[in-house]
Amino acid sequence: MTIFRVEAGPRVRGTLVLLGTVAVLAVWLEFLIIRHHAIFGVVNILLGAILAVLAMQRGRRGGWLLLTLVGAVSAVLQLLWVTTSLYPLWIAAFIATLTLAACSWAVAWGSRRHVKLTGAARSRRWIARAGAFLGAGLATLVSLAFVVLAITPAPATESIQASTGFGNSFEAAAATETRVVNGSRLTNDIQYGTRYPNSFLDIYIADNDPSVARPTYVVVHGGGFIVGSKTNGDPNAAGGPPFAVGGGPVLDAGYNVVAIDYGLAPGVPYPTPVIQLGEAIDFLQEHGAEFGLDMSRVVLAGGSAGGHIVGQYANIQTNPDYAGEMGIAPTISPSRLEAVVLDSAALVPAKAGYTQEPSLANDFLFDLSLRSYVGTSQHQLAEANIILHAGPAFPPSFITDGNTATFADQAEELSTKLTELGVRNEVDLPPVSNAVLGHAFMYSPSPSTDEYNEKKIAFLADVLR
Repeated sequence: MTIFRVEAGPRVRGTLVLLGTVAVLAVWLEFLIIRHHAIFGVVNILLGAILAVLAMQRGRRGGWLLLTLVGAVSAVLQLLWVTTSLYPLWIAAFIATLTLAACSWAVAWGSRRHVKLTGAARSRRWIARAGAFLGAGLATLVSLAFVVLAITPAPATESIQASTGFGNSFEAAAATETRVVNGSRLTNDIQYGTRYPNSFLDIYIADNDPSVARPTYVVVHGGGFIVGSKTNGDPNAAGGPPFAVGGGPVLDAGYNVVAIDYGLAPGVPYPTPVIQLGEAIDFLQEHGAEFGLDMSRVVLAGGSAGGHIVGQYANIQTNPDYAGEMGIAPTISPSRLEAVVLDSAALVPAKAGYTQEPSLANDFLFDLSLRSYVGTSQHQLAEANIILHAGPAFPPSFITDGNTATFADQAEELSTKLTELGVRNEVDLPPVSNAVLGHAFMYSPSPSTDEYNEKKIAFLADVLR
């Protein structure tokens, strides 16, 4: 294009190509490495300013003027989002920095000199140009993909669901029937609601004896709000464990167990799963006795995403002001909600991309999942913060997490808050010196899982006695 035809020597051309390439790499890393957003934001502020100054010194028309303006806009937008943390500004800064890199490359291309070459020199030039075009094309495709995912994670999450077989349906996964499984009576795929997809639950009666009054342990599966089921648990846990790993010890300890499904994001948005949990509890209070359940003594348990759903539901039941803010009516008396169990729970959505003993892959995946469910609105992120809204009537809590690539700091923060409020709680965070334990480790067979179950069951027995 004529606008990019400028005068520049080889050194300036090389500088433009280098700075443009660094800008692309820096903005990609800004997108991918969640915990260092701000650091790469500062890098891109400097790159924008440097390119703007370089272009302004070379001229104030054509490609130089355009590069000056785009560099300045990029630097300002990066500065604004770094200082405000407003997600729409980050999107704008992301796109502006990519545009800056493209302009830098275009000006470098427009400044090339037309020298007639022959033989091997001509071949080398064509190879170099072909490589440059190929690299620019690949960078463009990757950048477009990142822009789309930055604006909406839906394409990625829907692809994950398609590849793993998880999704939303108003049809039960299997016909409802009652049978004995490992000594417990299982009634599967009972429909608890009709408004939302995946509104089904399974009921396990310990020892196949519904005549015995036992506490009811209601478990909400994890899976980053985008995958997982009541039978398979949380695929993000090491090994993708079956329900039995988590539910079996609870049944053996004398509880009846209810496993609940809920709608998955992004098709089912926040806070619908919390509403669905309320519908399930309503159904169980009305019909639970027909299956042998005692709903006067309820323990709610959730892992990862399920822990967030359980925590938010518990806040609604025990904090009237918060229930009013959410516009969701309580569905169970706090006197019946004996305790909650929070396993590797994502308690603070705004910190989903900041795992402890960090894993950059988990940071990215968890951030993607929470954006799919909660979104990026600062108001909504604060509203969904379990710790922020926990009050003195919050149920007694058993809180646990692993020590690598998960949310141990959030577990400890909630425990501290509950202790300050006078709420009984126990936090179990095994040190890495004992074993390296990842996200939702307690749903995979191991000695650490056995120890976790012993501590959890002892805590619940003491609370419910």
